[in-house]
Amino acid sequence: MTKKKISKLFDNKVFWAVVSLLAALFIWVYITGTQEEPIEKSFSNVEVVFTGEDTLQASRGYVINNISAETVSVRISGTRRNIGSLTASDIKATIDVSLISQTGTITQYYTLTYPDGVDADAISVVSSNPSVISFNVTRMSTKQVPVDVQFRGSTAEGYIAGEVEYEPKTITISGPESELEQIDHVYAEIGGDELTMTRTADAPFVLIDKSGNEVSSEGFEFDITTINVTIPISMVKEVTLYVQCIYGAGATEENTSITIEPSTITISGDTSVVSSLNSINIATIDLTDFAVTLQDTYAITLPNGVENTSGVTKADVTIEIQGVSTKQVTVTNFNYTGLPDGYYVEDIITKNLEVRIRGAQDVLDQIQSSNLRAVADLSDITQTGDMYVPVKVELDGFTDAGAVGEYMIAISIRR
Repeated sequence: MTKKKISKLFDNKVFWAVVSLLAALFIWVYITGTQEEPIEKSFSNVEVVFTGEDTLQASRGYVINNISAETVSVRISGTRRNIGSLTASDIKATIDVSLISQTGTITQYYTLTYPDGVDADAISVVSSNPSVISFNVTRMSTKQVPVDVQFRGSTAEGYIAGEVEYEPKTITISGPESELEQIDHVYAEIGGDELTMTRTADAPFVLIDKSGNEVSSEGFEFDITTINVTIPISMVKEVTLYVQCIYGAGATEENTSITIEPSTITISGDTSVVSSLNSINIATIDLTDFAVTLQDTYAITLPNGVENTSGVTKADVTIEIQGVSTKQVTVTNFNYTGLPDGYYVEDIITKNLEVRIRGAQDVLDQIQSSNLRAVADLSDITQTGDMYVPVKVELDGFTDAGAVGEYMIAISIRR
């Protein structure tokens, strides 16, 4: 063929169309041939799955546990088209447990299952490891166990953590009977660093066996998923104890010595209450109830919501009136006020009443019986006859002295 004819042939469109068709046909024949080529392929970590577990539990109350292997390794054969693109995650080692009718350890072969579009009948299993799976079939049971909660954290300086509060106190667990027997309690905790206020949280919990070890919760069902936990945080503060005095009869703030033991206690409570609380009044004492010295013990009463962290519940109080003396004086002047309508005083039976007057000695030297009056308040009288009634001893003409103690007189009342 001459060069001229060859050149014309290469320029011919029909020639190139025929060449393209032949090339495409060759490629198709090659690809088709290789796709149908038989191959073998290995897969590791093929997941073991169980079907029919819901049916097994619903019909017989059985559950599966203690599975000997979670994954298997297999080698399969098939055409490149059928298995060439498969990965381990596409394959499952499936065991149907829906027809199991007894408890105990069971060993069973598994069936490999493939995605839709894969011809399972055209695949052969060359090898598998392990070739069988052992598992335990046990009865499903329910158990109620206690809850234990701990605070794992810290409080800021000047604050204290109270006892952990939580709900519920018990939870109900369902699971394999043999494993459920080993569960002793559930444990949860609440944390936080440098806490200055009460904290509440829904805390997850873990299972604890009878040996104190944490147990996996896999295979168990719970009536709740979290424990509601509160850690109360209280402000801590040292406050002063004091008594409120009613002065009189020569006793003033300047000449009255007060000793309280202990003088302070430590309290705790909500910050809004404790922060403004600097002292605690343990008693109100009328200084005219005693002569010169008082020694007594008083209970320490705190406001609502405040705790006595020190644990000291009583305080000893000593009061001494300094620079005063006492003098016995006879009262002969008696009177009364407030007698209800319809009643009258027939007689004041008491004619002389010995009373003790307290004050500076130079003042006491000036006081006479004529300076004193004993006045009875009869506003609460509801009966007649002879009776004792309390009186208030009044000292006329002196402001820096007065009677101390309590006194009564006998009177006769009629209607």
